[in-house]
Amino acid sequence: MKGHYKFRWKLPVTKAQAVCVAAGFLLYAVMEIVSLWGRQNVLERIGLKRAGPGQGERIYEILVKGLDQEQKDKKLLIDIPVRERRYTKKESEELFDRLETELQTQMLSDNDSLNSIIQDLNFINRLDSFGVSVRWETSDPYLIDSFGTVYNEGLLEGGKEILITAAVSDGIHEHSYQFKGKVVPPELTMEEKQKAAFKKWANEIDTKQQTADALVLPEVFKGQPLEYFKPKEESYGILPVLGLALAVLLQIRTQVEKQNRYRLREQQLLLDYSEVVSKLVVYIGAGYTVRGAWERIAANYGEAMKNGKQSIRPAYEEMVKTAVQLRSGLPEGRAYNEFGRRCSLQPYIKLAALLEQNQKNGGRQLRNALDIEMGSAFEQRKHAAKKLGEEAGTKLLLPLLLMLLVVMIMIVVPAFLAFY
Repeated sequence: MKGHYKFRWKLPVTKAQAVCVAAGFLLYAVMEIVSLWGRQNVLERIGLKRAGPGQGERIYEILVKGLDQEQKDKKLLIDIPVRERRYTKKESEELFDRLETELQTQMLSDNDSLNSIIQDLNFINRLDSFGVSVRWETSDPYLIDSFGTVYNEGLLEGGKEILITAAVSDGIHEHSYQFKGKVVPPELTMEEKQKAAFKKWANEIDTKQQTADALVLPEVFKGQPLEYFKPKEESYGILPVLGLALAVLLQIRTQVEKQNRYRLREQQLLLDYSEVVSKLVVYIGAGYTVRGAWERIAANYGEAMKNGKQSIRPAYEEMVKTAVQLRSGLPEGRAYNEFGRRCSLQPYIKLAALLEQNQKNGGRQLRNALDIEMGSAFEQRKHAAKKLGEEAGTKLLLPLLLMLLVVMIMIVVPAFLAFY
């Protein structure tokens, strides 16, 4: 007996998967184009381009064909180092002629001129734009050191002259520049002058009292009575602000947690609805009354909870409350109505209405209505499970995109650095 069988395999593809696949192909195409351009660019050059003066050595990976005499078509991958370009003597002379103004401008920093040096100078070690290194020296390291730090405290008002030497080198050629400057004392405000005078006076007193256990500050300075206070070391003004911010954050957290609990309860109610309806159908079909089936389901849930075989489920908790109300004498129709109101979801409100109508009218079609409702409930559960799966996939989309971005950076950046 011969037969033909057709197998159909449907693979659901989410948006996140489609985006990842498309991004992977796009990245592959971009890298292939960049790589092809780089290879052609190397072949079209007369030689391997050197880096500019002072930019260091470059290493090129080159496929060389023809080195193997037996396999002439074989390509060998060789790393070829290419040193940086050097200035010719003429270029260095022209460069050194232009550097004096550049050095003086860079060196001044926040000072107005070399004739009035008040603040630290900027003794840079390299001029990268020119590819040269700079070495600094001064005629008085105690006034200005080789790092450009100015020590002008206690200097007389007339200031002091100093000679600054800058030796510039491109690795082969070297040239020296000399700059004359004058270091002047810092410009002090009236308050700063008062502080300096008192500090000098306190230093003299400290020298006289150096054999004592502690320095005793005078009560009078230049005829003025003095009082001494310890400054406030810490400020606690930020604490009320932090308290208010924490209170706001706690309130926001409470609201978010409340919304999450409400949403989780709704999800659990929707997922349990089909199971509740199916159990009612089974027990009613076995000869139980609606109330008997209801109490039986509630009792089974309570026993399972007592034995630790069941976690808390909102739908069954509400059924247990309704069973307690029935035992306390509440009419069945009203008990079912309150059950639907507490669940506050359309499927449960519909179920409560069916049960309440059955109690009022004594309808004989309850079993058929519950069968139809059970089919609808299972469809709703299927859609709810599918929605939860899509939400989980959406949450994974951002980490996947971040990982893809990291991979792209790890691949693209070294590729471009190799070409430039």
